[in-house]
Amino acid sequence: MAKADKDGVAGLGKLARVDIATLNLFNFLAPPAAAYEFDRIYTRAQWQKKCDWLRHCVANLEADIIGFQEVFSVDELKALMQELGYPHFAVVDTPNCEDYVCRSPVVAIASRLPLAEVAAVEPEPAALAAMDLKADFRFGRRVLRATVSLADWGMLDIYVLHFKSQRPLFEPEALGGMKAAPRLLAHRALGSFASSARRGFEAMLLYQALINRRDETANPMVVMGDFNSGLDAAEFRGFWLGADAIHGNDRQVAGLGGLSEQAFANAIGHFTLKDASVLFLEGQLFDRQSGGHHGADSTEDLSWARRPTHYLGSRGSLLDHILLSQDFDGALAPARGRVCHFSVFDEHLRSPVYERDSESSDHAALVVGLELL
Repeated sequence: MAKADKDGVAGLGKLARVDIATLNLFNFLAPPAAAYEFDRIYTRAQWQKKCDWLRHCVANLEADIIGFQEVFSVDELKALMQELGYPHFAVVDTPNCEDYVCRSPVVAIASRLPLAEVAAVEPEPAALAAMDLKADFRFGRRVLRATVSLADWGMLDIYVLHFKSQRPLFEPEALGGMKAAPRLLAHRALGSFASSARRGFEAMLLYQALINRRDETANPMVVMGDFNSGLDAAEFRGFWLGADAIHGNDRQVAGLGGLSEQAFANAIGHFTLKDASVLFLEGQLFDRQSGGHHGADSTEDLSWARRPTHYLGSRGSLLDHILLSQDFDGALAPARGRVCHFSVFDEHLRSPVYERDSESSDHAALVVGLELL
């Protein structure tokens, strides 16, 4: 962010841009506690290196607001972020630790800007009943919503999430006394499907909460975090139903059949979400074709914007995402903002330096720059 914009953040002028990032910290847990297993404990030297790497990462991101996943040591992260110039910090849950072994990390948010409101997103009882889920169903990691007041621009809702991983939802022993080979196959099939189903339920319950909040407040939205799958996965299909309805002119939507084509698109579009990296690439393409610049980054090769954010061995996956409401689609008029920057911080994954990166994260960080209009 340019210095003039930093001054705006500090309250010396109109805020023209805000940069927002997401990062899975990978077991941010201070010793002597252990992550998941008794022997998974950082030494003091390893913990110091992990904190130093986070300082390096945050300095490179230059974000005003950062959402984190896999946070066990909440107080330590809060202190470190305050040291780095992020005085506003929040979580909405407490890690589960027993006998120094921690198994339930939480999400967190750190901000240079004041947080006007922080709340946990809870599933709607009516949605749980409609989806035939138990009344006590909860997000595996509670979703955090923070509302930020951006000078005279207005309120912005930021959601930080961490959906269920792709690991099987249950252990092989849950399938009973099967022989080894068939039990292995059944466990992989059933366990992986159960994880996908869990992610899907969490995603759609969140989406229902998103559109309810949007309907109540009309606040622009940023939805970000570790989705643990690509956005084209079946479990996230609901996120794109609004866009599909507009492009397909789907008049089967209850109660909207009598609207004009434009009014129908406006009504549905108000609730749609778009991938921030796609909006950035579309903006870059428009700028090149029109010969304009509009403050966007200039680069010849934009393929990096879709690089993997996580690697398992040599296989990369795009698991982390930032989604935006249509308020930041510069192709629409009148838009309230546009994506002027998007970057992937993944040097520790693609070309790691042992002394700096050996205790980093197994995820890349993403940062989106939003120009406020």
